Amino acid sequence: MSLHSSLILAIVERRENSKHLDPIWNKHHIERVEIVLKETLDAKGRIPFYDQYGVIRDVIQNHLTEVMTLLTMELPSNLSNTKEVLKNKLKIFSALQHLDRNCAAIGQYQAYNAEVQEELNKTKEHFSLTPTFTGVMVHIDLAQYEGMPVILTSGKMLDERVGYARIMFKNDIFCIQSHSSVHCKPKQIVFYFGHGTLQYPAILVSKNLFKPDLMDTEWKEVTEHKDVRVLGLPISDYYVLMPTVEREAYAELISHIFQGRKDSFISAENLLASWSFWTPLLQSLANTFPRLYPGGADNGNMLDFKLLGREVTFANEAVVMVTQDHMGGSGAESFQVMQGKYRSADMVSAWPEELIVRLAADLQAAAENAVREGGRFHLALSGGSSPLALFQRLARHHYSFPWRDTHVWMVDERCVPLTELDSNFRTLHDHLLKHVKMSYFNIHPMPVQMNQRLCVEEDSGALLYERDITQLVNASSFHFVLLGVGYDGHTASLFPGSKLDANGNSLVALTESPAKPHQRMSLTLKAINQAQKVGVLVMGKSKHELVTQLSRVKDNPNNWPITGIRPTSGRLVWYIDYDALLG
Repeated sequence: MSLHSSLILAIVERRENSKHLDPIWNKHHIERVEIVLKETLDAKGRIPFYDQYGVIRDVIQNHLTEVMTLLTMELPSNLSNTKEVLKNKLKIFSALQHLDRNCAAIGQYQAYNAEVQEELNKTKEHFSLTPTFTGVMVHIDLAQYEGMPVILTSGKMLDERVGYARIMFKNDIFCIQSHSSVHCKPKQIVFYFGHGTLQYPAILVSKNLFKPDLMDTEWKEVTEHKDVRVLGLPISDYYVLMPTVEREAYAELISHIFQGRKDSFISAENLLASWSFWTPLLQSLANTFPRLYPGGADNGNMLDFKLLGREVTFANEAVVMVTQDHMGGSGAESFQVMQGKYRSADMVSAWPEELIVRLAADLQAAAENAVREGGRFHLALSGGSSPLALFQRLARHHYSFPWRDTHVWMVDERCVPLTELDSNFRTLHDHLLKHVKMSYFNIHPMPVQMNQRLCVEEDSGALLYERDITQLVNASSFHFVLLGVGYDGHTASLFPGSKLDANGNSLVALTESPAKPHQRMSLTLKAINQAQKVGVLVMGKSKHELVTQLSRVKDNPNNWPITGIRPTSGRLVWYIDYDALLG
């Protein structure tokens, strides 16, 4: 969908000719700027091009960025001076703040990957990460706009075909009772490019802002309105201006070519500047999984996003389970998380973000249930990089987690001082424990350093930890044990070839790792398998080969220690992200 060129030109003309705008066109009055282009079509027929560039290069980088520069550039002394207009647009690029992956939320409609496989002759294993939807927050490093976000949004397979640029102004009226009063409603100017509920291009100004002047004979005020709503408000809440004669966008551009007018086009310098500005964002998003959405009205609120400081994140983090009966459905709640079986145990699989949300929710549910039934929750956590996102999720979002009644234990520990960066406890402390309120006496690091030495068997550190477990944990059965799995199939600090059956009935043992630091302390298979619930977290494309191998091997704990995880009377759940599962 092309942006209506008469509306594009009207942006700068309205800014120049309206006596009302100049005093309020700044950060003190503008809350934010939204530039939106929504499409209902898919990318079929354009996949060879589209899959290389995605929505950011296809729409955001050119169409919407052009609108942004027109809205924010310094007005030239003479609008008819094309060189001055292009020069001022170019200046905006030098003031745009650097973008990284935190500045954008990205999505991909559900059928897109199948379309890529078909049009590019890819196998069923091929997985495209090209976003078909994005919401990006941009900031301009100029005193006039400091701290004022500009939000650029576009996507395919959305609920309607519409394009607009909306300037949202701050409203200093606080309504106590008469909320339907015009003064209580949003103050905004909308450059409406067409389609949607209104169908025709128009300029809309909230009636509680000011009454716009007619710029020239090419525009007229619309006073008789259909019963429609624009951006959630009845059209009667706006002053509406529309072109006297509506021209087809491309016909108008061709006319400008013959007239030698360059103000409707982007210069080579602007193209290069825009390319350079958006490239770092694309590079930072290269390995990011977009959120899947079904398309059309079924998207519901899945693509709603929010601004948190300088970050953009999806507003809806609710995760809905998928059963086999729902697989292949097209609704917004039909595929975000998949439930199935892996190695005869329960499996939950999802995109990384949703998987961590689900695991954190499962942990809190287990904690609340344990506290309700017995007054205590005993949780054993492992080291490694996979749980970091979980720790941060628990610390930042689960404020009602019953930390005061929770005992945290270690699954394993490297034989290094607990203050060193290699220590599993140091990682757990820095990313979780220091951010939550819990008793010091409820935190149980492994005693790897005793008598000023590390993991010496005569110091009986493993026996001491086992005694603590026996005394504090009912029947030595943890409520929840969270494990990871290494590329060689090790789990906790139980490694291939270490003769795990030699540990007998011990709950804690000193072990040897093939990687430095070699000495470790670990819960044994017996201790882990006595737990009421064991979760195994597997994340990342680098684990795909391992996941494939483990799906085929038989139980052989000496060669594949993870296959020795078989809770005696508890439940085993594999939490595997789509990257590890699908490759």
